[in-house]
Amino acid sequence: MKFNPSKPFTVGIELEVQIVDPETLELKPASELIFKSPPTPLVQKEFLQSMVEFVSGVHHSPESAVDELKQAVEKVCSLGEEVGFLLSASGTHPTAEPERVRVTEDRRYLKLLDEFQEVLRNFLIYGLHIHVGFPDEESMMNAYNGFVKYSPLFLALSTSSPFFRGRNTGILSYRSKLFEQLPRAGTPQHFHTYDQFLELYHRLREAGVVESLKDIWWDVRPRPDFGTVELRICDSVSDFKRLEGLVSLAVMVGELFSEEGVPPEFHQVNLQNRWSAARYGLSGVFITESGRSTVGRELHRLVKTYTERFGRKEEAAKLLIDLITVPTQAEQQLDAVRKTGNTSEAVKVSLLNRRLC
Repeated sequence: MKFNPSKPFTVGIELEVQIVDPETLELKPASELIFKSPPTPLVQKEFLQSMVEFVSGVHHSPESAVDELKQAVEKVCSLGEEVGFLLSASGTHPTAEPERVRVTEDRRYLKLLDEFQEVLRNFLIYGLHIHVGFPDEESMMNAYNGFVKYSPLFLALSTSSPFFRGRNTGILSYRSKLFEQLPRAGTPQHFHTYDQFLELYHRLREAGVVESLKDIWWDVRPRPDFGTVELRICDSVSDFKRLEGLVSLAVMVGELFSEEGVPPEFHQVNLQNRWSAARYGLSGVFITESGRSTVGRELHRLVKTYTERFGRKEEAAKLLIDLITVPTQAEQQLDAVRKTGNTSEAVKVSLLNRRLC
């Protein structure tokens, strides 16, 4: 597979969002209304007819990537005002019933549905993907291993899906638990070399279980065709400042580990750290080489390490430290349950707070 180099630490964003009815805030299968005359080339079709994805261009800063994405969202929101829909962003729709949601008529999606059956029918889930660019295979794989280890930090910062089918799941990112049911999803393994990654990919392809890299859905995946590492673990978020913080953190992790990488970790440790982030967010346990920390403390340590080593991105560092103290969308929803004792009221808060327009 040919590696196509990217300029170091450039970024791109993919944000999956829900199309909802303006009055009921339930999912609305209205993607055809958008694609009759797309108001922006950055909006693309997705698995569900009540779902679209915004894909930014390649940017030299998180700020410019988020700004481009925000402008594209606003253009589609303007169309929604004319034809009758809203956009919202969270890891799950809190009340929708999967059996009532329509799948986009696309050969690839229908093939996946035939393969994964009931597992895929439950996929009312929406994520945020972040690409970070690298100039060569070695730096890409070094950073990939760093992202695998620290991906729970991104999950904890983005949690927005505690509700599913109108119920409180007790998990801040239930989306991540749904997605990991697929055989090529969840926490991937550490690779010692680029060739080792290629060996696995070619074995999967020769066996006929994947057609391309797009059929590998790990939380983190190398994209040599783009010259990037793609971080896929995050829940979709509606707060553009939080989105900017997540993209900034991705650049920090890429810079920190592109030259030296990280030592191999027990796979079970990475799985446990992911679970803690999905279940408890930033307060979850993070297992380190020296013992036990929390996801939030590990995030704070990582940001401090970055600023001490490189002496820049003070604004991004401040934004991330501030985000540690700001409740995520998931925490806001659950706080409504605690205050009212009413799950229905919390779901209503969820529906209102995740609106993009």
